[in-house]
Amino acid sequence: MMLNHAIGGMDRLERLALRNSAIHRLHPMAKLLTTIAYVVVVLSFPSQNFSGMLSFLLYPAVLTPWSGTPYWPLTERLLLALPFSLMGGVANLILLRETVFIIGGFSVTRGMISFASIMLKTLLSVFAVLLLIAVTSFAEIARQLARLGMPNILCLQLVMTYRYLSVLLIEAASMFTAYILRASGEKAVKMKDMGSFLGQLVLRSFDRAERVYQAMKCRGFQGVYYGKARDRFRRCDYIYVSVFMAGLMILRWFNLSLFLGELIM
Repeated sequence: MMLNHAIGGMDRLERLALRNSAIHRLHPMAKLLTTIAYVVVVLSFPSQNFSGMLSFLLYPAVLTPWSGTPYWPLTERLLLALPFSLMGGVANLILLRETVFIIGGFSVTRGMISFASIMLKTLLSVFAVLLLIAVTSFAEIARQLARLGMPNILCLQLVMTYRYLSVLLIEAASMFTAYILRASGEKAVKMKDMGSFLGQLVLRSFDRAERVYQAMKCRGFQGVYYGKARDRFRRCDYIYVSVFMAGLMILRWFNLSLFLGELIM
């Protein structure tokens, strides 16, 4: 069931990228540049400036409904990244115990603010990347990364990994179904059979990869990734990027000025 859910989740993101909203019709480079700028600006906030990042919640709050993207498929994947940040932020709760201010008799420490900032940075950054994937096909994202100077081999690895991860999951689901049919009453792979199960999965993956590579060679693949060509920037693309970048600069500079003013005082 978990494998089928994971396969369905990847297909759901692919289907979301095929929609036809105003955001979907923007040039992929425009969406990629604005997402990179957004993530960089969010990560540039000091760990103690939690309030400054709250205004950046406008990005997912506005673009998600504007693009017609449902919140749950993105939130479901976002939850997978939060535990990693949670483990990193817990250390700040323990080490940074200096009281910053008191609310109703409750002391808010520097570690609490830092913990909240780490979690909010993770939420905003990961959600922005997921939203980019939901409104732009992964092949287009890889092509734009290549135009920005990313080595072709890395772009090819990204596309192949993303594209054929679902193939690996389908192979695993097929093997799991065969195992359950042969092991009456079992709901999972036994630990004693896990080694052979994973070994067979690796061998089947190698065999599938070889067949995929031979099929690509028969279709003229020469080790270079070519994405689908897109039109040049239109007026709406320039307007979107300009307004977005201006908004980021205003929000960041305004909060940076307040933060520096507090330090000086």
